[in-house]
Amino acid sequence: MGLISSSFRLMYLTAYQYSLESKIQWISSAKLELSASSDEILALGNDLDPENPAVKQLEARRERLTALEKKLDLQKQEYEIRLQMVEKELQSAKDAVNKSIDRSFSY
Repeated sequence: MGLISSSFRLMYLTAYQYSLESKIQWISSAKLELSASSDEILALGNDLDPENPAVKQLEARRERLTALEKKLDLQKQEYEIRLQMVEKELQSAKDAVNKSIDRSFSY
């Protein structure tokens, strides 16, 4: 691969890496918000009579939040795996750029 194509590949991989890192960060903050909401629901349910129908609604909402949190976990794992792959590919691209530079400018 030539220097220019290796450089473009390096730029593309870097942009993709930043995109994945941003998505992982977004998922982490969303999970924190879900956990806070789930804790609020739990606190509200503790104040009510266990036989109250509102408690059952709160439990159902909490279960949906937990299911959503699990989906976010799976998505985050997928992005982390992709990020590891991109980081390895990025290192390969850096090596290719360095080799191209060495070949092009050695006297």
